[in-house]
Amino acid sequence: MAMTAVRSIGAGGPASLSRFRGALVASVLGDCVGGEFEGAEEVPMDRVLQHLNGLEDDNRGDCILQYSDDTAMTQCVVESLLTRAGFDERDMAARFALEYSHFPGRGYGAGVVQVLKKLASPTLNDVYQPAQAQFSGRGSFGNGGAMRAAPFALAFRKPDDIKKFSRLGAMLTHSCSLGYNGAVLQALAVHLSLQGALEKPHDFISKLISEMEEVEGEDAARSDARVLNEPEFPFCERLYKVKDLMEQNNVSIEEVIFKLGNGIAALHSVPTAIFCVLHCLEPREGLPEHYGGLERTMAYSLALGGDTDTIACMAGAIAGAHYGIDAIPQTWQRCCEGAEVAYDTAQRLHTLYLQSLTEGDSGTNSEPHSHSSAQPPTK
Repeated sequence: MAMTAVRSIGAGGPASLSRFRGALVASVLGDCVGGEFEGAEEVPMDRVLQHLNGLEDDNRGDCILQYSDDTAMTQCVVESLLTRAGFDERDMAARFALEYSHFPGRGYGAGVVQVLKKLASPTLNDVYQPAQAQFSGRGSFGNGGAMRAAPFALAFRKPDDIKKFSRLGAMLTHSCSLGYNGAVLQALAVHLSLQGALEKPHDFISKLISEMEEVEGEDAARSDARVLNEPEFPFCERLYKVKDLMEQNNVSIEEVIFKLGNGIAALHSVPTAIFCVLHCLEPREGLPEHYGGLERTMAYSLALGGDTDTIACMAGAIAGAHYGIDAIPQTWQRCCEGAEVAYDTAQRLHTLYLQSLTEGDSGTNSEPHSHSSAQPPTK
């Protein structure tokens, strides 16, 4: 598909409040609408469009689509970053554990449940230890860290900080590099989109590859890739496949799934989410002509099947940061539990972000806090 520069009408300038709100609200949207098809091997587009068209029904109640662990944990990340005015691993871990204890039925995976139960222990000294002990010490490489990574791009403005803290935030539950590097990639994609980089799609994907070459060059990442029989730079390899698919005039959903994946591993879902956004920058056959880019992204993400809620959640965050809040239909927002909260907290994150600009990042550029005396949050 020949890609051209695409303007994000109504999104405002780089890092505008509209883009912040778009990122967080579209993330919730993807999670909520994606739950309908999670785990399905095949999802015909007509079923997807029927599902989305149903959101336009004024007779449907507010918040009829419930969010999953994707949004629950993202909200924890946001509240921790706001409360601590930066990254605090103990506070964030405590919020994850408390959220799960109050609402365990959000669809958490069995592996992360084990970690969250251990994080709830008041005697735990190292909050990273439970995740590191999983799978015979290899850690998880699922996409649970990536699904909640978007707020790091909204709290920190420097790429090095975004990479550092999104990685540490993911490592609370996913200690394998193929897990936490997926979170880094997702956060970087949201960051670049927030800055308007999707106006030049090829530059956008090239920048991601350049950043991930540095990230995946670390010894731990290369060792994990060898152990798991993956290419030496697994995420870069997938991003090159994304780049190749961008050049094709006709790309079938089957080919996208075969080359990129649609599963729960970060490697099989984060690059896929990025492709969904890039592929839907322009109108596509089979999608309604009146759909804007964000609506196309959402529909296409669901039609891939597999881990639909998380892929749509991640694609939504990237697309929302590009198009802004006005690109998300009000009726869609109204149907999604958590959308209003995301709308409000986005403004608080935007204020923190602007404060970092005026204060030289003094509040968000520090070393990660380790407050052993910090009290767990309460509800």
